[in-house]
Amino acid sequence: MRPLRQGIEVTSTGTLQISSVSAEEKANVDLQQQLASSAGMGGLGPVTRVLDLEKWKRPDLLSFTETKQALQYEAAFAKNDRAKKLSHRNLAQFFFANGFEAESLAVLQEMVRNEPEYAQEPEYLVMHGAASWLMGRMADARADLYHTNLDPYDEATFWRAAVVAGEGKLADAAYELRKTGAITQPYPKSIKMPTATLVAAAAVELGDVRQATQYLEVLSVDNPTQAQLDQIKYVSGKLKELSGDFDGAIADWEAVMDGRHRPSRAKAAVARTELLLKRDLFTVADAIEEYEKLRFVWRGDNFEFFLLRRLGSLYLDQKLYRNGLRTLRQAATYFPKHEESNQVTKQMSDAFNLLYLEDGADILPPVTAIALYDEFRELTPPGALGDEMIRRLADRLVGVDLLDRAADLLEQQVDFRLKGGDKARVGARLALIYLLDRKYDKSISSLNKTQVPALPDALVTERVLLRAQAHIGLEQPDIALELLTQQIGKDAELIRAGVFWRAGDWKNASKSLNKVVRELGVKPRKPVDDTQAAAVLSLAIAHTLDGNEVAITRILDTYGAAMAQTTYADAFRLIAEPPETGLVNFRGLDPIVKKVVDFQGFMEIYRQRIADGQLSSLY
Repeated sequence: MRPLRQGIEVTSTGTLQISSVSAEEKANVDLQQQLASSAGMGGLGPVTRVLDLEKWKRPDLLSFTETKQALQYEAAFAKNDRAKKLSHRNLAQFFFANGFEAESLAVLQEMVRNEPEYAQEPEYLVMHGAASWLMGRMADARADLYHTNLDPYDEATFWRAAVVAGEGKLADAAYELRKTGAITQPYPKSIKMPTATLVAAAAVELGDVRQATQYLEVLSVDNPTQAQLDQIKYVSGKLKELSGDFDGAIADWEAVMDGRHRPSRAKAAVARTELLLKRDLFTVADAIEEYEKLRFVWRGDNFEFFLLRRLGSLYLDQKLYRNGLRTLRQAATYFPKHEESNQVTKQMSDAFNLLYLEDGADILPPVTAIALYDEFRELTPPGALGDEMIRRLADRLVGVDLLDRAADLLEQQVDFRLKGGDKARVGARLALIYLLDRKYDKSISSLNKTQVPALPDALVTERVLLRAQAHIGLEQPDIALELLTQQIGKDAELIRAGVFWRAGDWKNASKSLNKVVRELGVKPRKPVDDTQAAAVLSLAIAHTLDGNEVAITRILDTYGAAMAQTTYADAFRLIAEPPETGLVNFRGLDPIVKKVVDFQGFMEIYRQRIADGQLSSLY
C-alpha cells in the first residue's frame, strides 16, 4: 500500500480506500521526517525518556471521569504498600497527562509523604518539575529538573531548556529546545500544546523557518482550543515577522489580542507595539500609551518585569524622568530577586547621574529638579560623586533663591555624609545660605556643628566673618566686633564699617572705610571702577557726617577728578564740594546714603558673588 495524499491510500490491487491515519498523525509523521533530516537534530540519537504518558490520554470527559474514578478507587482500597504505590503512580501520571497539574502535584506529595526516597527518582523529578513548569512555578521546576539524577535523560534536557525559556531567556534555551523538540511529539495534547509551541518559538528565535512552520502545522491540525489557538497564532506572528510578512504578523497578533488566552494577549500586544515602533508606525509616545494599558493585563512574572523595564526606558528616552524612574523602581522593587534587577538599579543610577552630575536636570524647572531629587535621593552615589551632585544642585537652588531647599540639602550632607575639612567647608556654605535667608540662629548653629580642628587659615577667617555677620543679624554688634578683633582685610573692615555705620559712629566708620579703599587698590588721581567709586563715596559720606572737613578736602583733591568720570559724580560733588552757604544739606544725603549702603554691606558682596558664579565657588 502506498500513500497518495492525506487521508487516502492506494492498495496493492490499485483500489482506493480511506486511510485510518488522521491529519494530526500525518502532520506528526511529516515533522518527524523533517526533524530526522535536520542538521540540528542529527546528533540527538535515540531519545531517552522518563515518562510514558500515551496510555493515559483520554478523548472525552466521560472516559476521563470513568478512568479517574477507577484509579481513585484503586488508590483508596489498595491491599498492600506495593499496590498503593502503583495506584498512586498511575493516578499522578493520569492527572498530569490530562492537564490536571495541581492534582498531579497533590498525589506526588502524598507519595513522598509515604515514601520520602521517591522524591529522588527520575519519574518524580520530571513529573513534579514539568507540572510546576506548566503552572508557571519556574523556581520549583528548576529545583526538580536540575537534579543530578536526571542528567542521563534527553527528556530532562528538554525540560531544563523549557525552564530557562520560562525564566525569560528564550535565546539561551533555543538551541536545546530545537534539538530535543521531538520529545514533545508523543505527549498528550494538554502537554504537547504548550511545549511544542515553545519549540516553535525557539525555532523562530534561531531563524529556522522550516521547523517552526512544521511545528505550527502539527499544532494547528490537533484541534486546539481557542486559548491554545491564541498561543499558536502568537508564534505564527513571530514567524511571519521573521519572514518579512509584517502585515501578516500584525494581523495575527491583533487576532490574539482579541482572544481568550491572557498571557498570549499580553505578549502579542508587546510584539505588535515593538514592530510598529521599529517600522516608525508608532511614536515613542504611542508605545508608552500601549504599555501603560498592559501594566494591568498580566502581573507577577517575567513578563511584568520586562514590561516595566521597557516602559521605564521609554519614559527616560522621552526625558520624562519622574515617570521613568518610578517605573524602573517598581520593576526593581516588585522583583528584587530577579537576576536582572541589579541592571535596572544601575539604569536608574545612570539616569540620576545624568540629571545631577551631567546637568541633565538643567532642562527642568528648579522646583521640579529638587522634588525629583527628594523622591529618588537613595540613588545619590556614595563618596565624592554624591557630594558633587549635592553641590551642583545646591548651587542651582541658591541661584534661583530657593534658599530653604538648598539648606535642606546641605543639612543632610553635613549631618550624614561629611567629615573633617569638607564638613567645615560645606558648613560655611550652609551658614551663608541661612544668612541670606535671615535665619541667623541657624547660621550660628551650622557653624557650631561643623567646627573641626586644623582648618586652612582662609577657611577659618571666612567662618569667623560669617559668625560675626550672624550676630549682627541677631542685633549683637558687640559680639561681632569682638569676634573681628584679630581679623584684618577688606571683608572684616566692611563688617566693622557696617556696624559703625548703623550705630552712627562716623569716626570709626571712616577708619574702616579708609582701609577698605586701600584694600581695593584705589590710587590717588587714577581712574576708578564702580566698586572703587562706591567705596570712595562711602568714605566721603562718613567724613561729612563726622564733620571732618580736612578729610573731605583731602578726598576731593585726591579722588575728585577720577570720581567726576563715574556714575557717582553728582553725588560725590554734592558731598565733597563745600556749598556756597557753607552749610551741608544733610537731608539731601539720605538718598545717597541709601544708594551706597548696598556697597558697604558684607552680605551684598556675597549676593553679588553668588549671582556671578556659584555658591560652592566661595569655599
